[in-house]
Amino acid sequence: MIISFAGRRGVVSSSNLNGGYRNDLHSVFNHSVGRDPNILQKRCPGLKGANIIEHYAVIASELGLDPEHTTGMGTAALIENHARAERTYHGVTVQAIATAGIDVNGGRAGDKASYDEFEQRSLLPPPGTINVFLFIDAYLDPGALTRALITATEAKTVALQELMAPSRYSEGLATGSGTDSLIAVCNEESPVVLYGAGKHVLLGEMIGQSVKEAVTKALDRQSGMNAQRQSSFLQQGIRYGLGVEELLALYQARYPEVSRDEATLRAALHRLASDSYLCAAVASILHLVDQWRWGLISWASLMDLSQLTFSYVSQRYRLDPCELSIEQGQTPCYELILGELRSLLILLLYREVGS
Repeated sequence: MIISFAGRRGVVSSSNLNGGYRNDLHSVFNHSVGRDPNILQKRCPGLKGANIIEHYAVIASELGLDPEHTTGMGTAALIENHARAERTYHGVTVQAIATAGIDVNGGRAGDKASYDEFEQRSLLPPPGTINVFLFIDAYLDPGALTRALITATEAKTVALQELMAPSRYSEGLATGSGTDSLIAVCNEESPVVLYGAGKHVLLGEMIGQSVKEAVTKALDRQSGMNAQRQSSFLQQGIRYGLGVEELLALYQARYPEVSRDEATLRAALHRLASDSYLCAAVASILHLVDQWRWGLISWASLMDLSQLTFSYVSQRYRLDPCELSIEQGQTPCYELILGELRSLLILLLYREVGS
C-alpha cells in the first residue's frame, strides 16, 4: 500500500527509514511479505541491506519511491485485509487505515524479551504485526502530532483489550505485538490549526474511535479474531494453558482407556466452548486470577469466589459437588486453581463425548 501526498504534510513515523518528525516527505508505504515463500515456510529471508534502514530504503526503491523522502512499514498481514475507519467533525476528518494480526505474536509491554539486539544475530519474529496509518486533515505542530501517536497507540491497545487478546510470551493480555508500527500524517496546508490530540479534546476522541475501529476490523479480516471467536474459553484461556491442544493432551492422559478419535474430541470441546454460561464462568475465574497476580485482591477472596464459581458449574451441569482441593495454609499459587479448572473442563469433556 502506497500513499502519495498531494501537498505539504507533517509526518511522525515509528519507522527506521526517515522516522521521527519530518515535513519533507512525499509518500508513505505499508509493505506486505505475507506471500513471500520464505515467510510461508517460516524461514528468515534476510535483510535487503546492511541494516534495517537500508532494508526499507531498498524496498522503497523497489516500489518506485524516493528513499530520501519516504517512510514506511512492513508486515506479514495481507494488504487486502486492511480496514479503514474515519470520523469527521467541524469539517476535519481523521482516518485510520490498519493491517493487523497478532494470533501468534501478541505480546504485553514488559514481557521477557525474545531477542538481545546486542548479540546482532539474525531473528525472524513470528508473523504478526499491527500497522496503522493515521491521517488528520488539519495542521498540528510536531508536539501535537506526536501526542496523536500516543492516543492512537492507546486506542490500538483498547481494541486488543476488548477482544481479550492474549500475549504469546506470558500469561498477560496483549498490548500489541513486538513489531507494531504507526505513522501519523497531518495537513500542513490546512487553515485549521489544532494544538491537542489527547483524550480530553475532540481530536483525541476522533483518533481513538477511528483507530480502535480500524484495528478491530483488520484483526477480524486477517485472522478471524473477533468478539464471537474470543468469547470462547479456549481463546481467553490459552494464556493460562486452557487452549485446545493443552486440554486434549490432558484428556488423553487422564482417560487413556477411552477410545475416541481426535476429531470427535475436538468437536466436543468446541461445543463446550460455545456454551456462554460455561465461558462466563471460566472467564470470571481467569479474571480473578489476573486480579490476584496484579495484587488487587487477596488470596482468600480469590479462593472463596473461585469456589463459588466451581459450585455454580457443578450445579448447572449436574456434576458431583466440586471442592477446591487446596489445603489450608498451602503456599498461595494460582496454578493450583487453574489445575482444578482444567480438571473440571476435562470432566465435562468426558461427559460430552458420551463416556
